[in-house]
Amino acid sequence: MKRNFYLQHPLMAMHDPRMQDLFDKEGPRGTGAYWIIIEKLSILPTPRAKLEYLRPYCKSKKMPLSYLKKIISEFQLFNLEEDGFFSPEELNPVKKQEKETAKNAGENAGSDAKNDEIRQKTSELNPENQVKNQGNTLKDSTVEEIVCKVFKENIKDIITAAAKEKETTADADNDANNSPTTLTVCDDFGRPQAPLYPIRPWRELVDGLVEKTPWLEATCMHSGYGALLMRHIKVAVDCFKQHVEVYDKWHDLLNESDARRYFANYTKGGQRTSQALYATLLALDAKQKSAAPPDPYRYEQRIDGRRTYLGCTIPDNAPPRPDATAFWNESTRSWSSQMPHFMGTNATVEQGKCHS
Repeated sequence: MKRNFYLQHPLMAMHDPRMQDLFDKEGPRGTGAYWIIIEKLSILPTPRAKLEYLRPYCKSKKMPLSYLKKIISEFQLFNLEEDGFFSPEELNPVKKQEKETAKNAGENAGSDAKNDEIRQKTSELNPENQVKNQGNTLKDSTVEEIVCKVFKENIKDIITAAAKEKETTADADNDANNSPTTLTVCDDFGRPQAPLYPIRPWRELVDGLVEKTPWLEATCMHSGYGALLMRHIKVAVDCFKQHVEVYDKWHDLLNESDARRYFANYTKGGQRTSQALYATLLALDAKQKSAAPPDPYRYEQRIDGRRTYLGCTIPDNAPPRPDATAFWNESTRSWSSQMPHFMGTNATVEQGKCHS
């Protein structure tokens, strides 16, 4: 940064009677509140503001706006102006020299009047001094504008430095293989608060939805097409990602609970998004079934873990039954699609009767 923002703290501040009165009545809390007000006024171009200026800084009940108002109005530490503005009073002001006695004042009165007359005549005779005085007046009128400009430049430097610091922190996190780390934060009084965790990328949160958990089973059940959804859950999650991007909802996915809640609503039965997803998965399922080779065991039945056909048990090492008319020949240990000669051409295999 080109400049440093800092506040000069007078070492003898607590020796001011008003500060001692504040400490006696309010303790460290009142002293801290006073310096908080001074700090917030110091970042302004001129250290004066209305009470509402402090409202954004009262984020908790520990430092309400009413308490700051009490510090400002009851301890004579601030100058209260008629237009509602207030500004800090000087601490431990240097005492002015006592006025001279009436006698000395009377003696000097004539001399002062005479000197004023001489200075007036000199100014009238010297127009260059008038021009110079006007220039000084103009210069004084622009001081506030210059202060405002410097203030804006300093704020710009602070924002730039903060952005660079944020980029540096992000690079450091990437170097650490994106391992989650806890952040220690403190409140306005320096007390540690609950640790914060970096927000995970929303895509990473959504990718975690494919894991088979009791939550996923319940979500599939509420969709009305649970088996189909569970079978193609990865495709469903990809469709959900596209939905999030199209409707720009990724800003709302800050943690795993947000992702789960949104996906459950996305697939809930009766929803328009759920109906569109069901049609997509149904078409995908039909396409996969048509492209898959036929089941070689489609002419068999499995009962209690045993392969059967027409009530007959098929040996475990037997090849798949080739068609609906085939029967197992124990003598040849193979399938035959022709009826035995003793059954005739019009005979049918009785259900439950096996041939040897």
